[in-house]
Amino acid sequence: MQNTKFILSLIIVIMMLTSCSFVTKLKEKLSSGKKEDVTSTEDSKEDMRESTSDEDMNFYNKYIEVMNKIQDAGEHVYRDYNSSIPEPSSITKNSLIIPITLSISVQTLERTIKEYKRSYFDGGPLSKLHAAGEMKNEIEADFTNLITAMEGFYPVAQKVSDYYSKYEYKKDLSHVHEYDDEMKVSYEKYKAAYDKFSGILKKYKPKRDVRDPSSISDPNERSSTVMLNAYGNILDGAENFFESFKEVEFKGDLSSAKNSLIEFEKIVIDNKRDVLNAEFTDRTKYMKYNFEDYFLKTADKFIESGKDFFEEGSTKNESEYKLKYNEVVDSYNGMINSYNTSINSINSTRSW
Repeated sequence: MQNTKFILSLIIVIMMLTSCSFVTKLKEKLSSGKKEDVTSTEDSKEDMRESTSDEDMNFYNKYIEVMNKIQDAGEHVYRDYNSSIPEPSSITKNSLIIPITLSISVQTLERTIKEYKRSYFDGGPLSKLHAAGEMKNEIEADFTNLITAMEGFYPVAQKVSDYYSKYEYKKDLSHVHEYDDEMKVSYEKYKAAYDKFSGILKKYKPKRDVRDPSSISDPNERSSTVMLNAYGNILDGAENFFESFKEVEFKGDLSSAKNSLIEFEKIVIDNKRDVLNAEFTDRTKYMKYNFEDYFLKTADKFIESGKDFFEEGSTKNESEYKLKYNEVVDSYNGMINSYNTSINSINSTRSW
């Protein structure tokens, strides 16, 4: 009887220990599951953080396009004023002044102001862009200051344009010097705001994600990576040349800018070769065709305008120098616009 009780007691103890072990393991399993859920959530959050880099890049590219269009509009007004209107001291009531290009430039400036005010303040495309907080806040703050400066520049330019277009100077010369001073002051305020906006954009230029196409197994992603690398390399080369070009002065030292142009042309040639030698699928062939038929033409035009400037514009009179200089600026802006369009097209169709 005692042996029976002992055996029963032993069985009960074993069952209790086994039960405890099972419960412990169950708790560990549940706990492990929770940890996996937490880890999965953290990974998801990390993926979301990484995905914002695309937003930052898109934000940056859009405002680069804005910057170039604003520069083109503002600079054209001042360049056309200087080329259309003689020095104040030389103007008389008998002077024949026909500021057609100035009038057109002033109208373009007005349209540019309206376009970007509506885009940013009235629910347009710029108002819908997203980026990292500090980047978004600083760039948008300087952008709104630039719009304000443009709004100060425009009415002065319009007044001056009307003064000469309507031949008011022939009736009253008293405003010639006054309006010349106003144009210079309002332009300098615009230029200072533009330079500040341009500087803050450079501060937030996103770092490029340069990947090795040969390490990518998916053929669609591999060919799109070849394209993105080529566009990025060419853009960097173009920016380096343009930064050097902006430092040149009439009859000044051109050697640094010339060397930058030579290097940029080499970059275009090398990356064109890489793209044409790459394999593309039916889904990505359009990328190569767009690169050949659209983007490369704008890059080549930028190169040719640079060569033309060094070969002709820099060796003639100041008027020819300014004309060729402006052609380089215009062709650079055209290349930037085609770059933004091409990159957006690639990113919008990369679903693989």
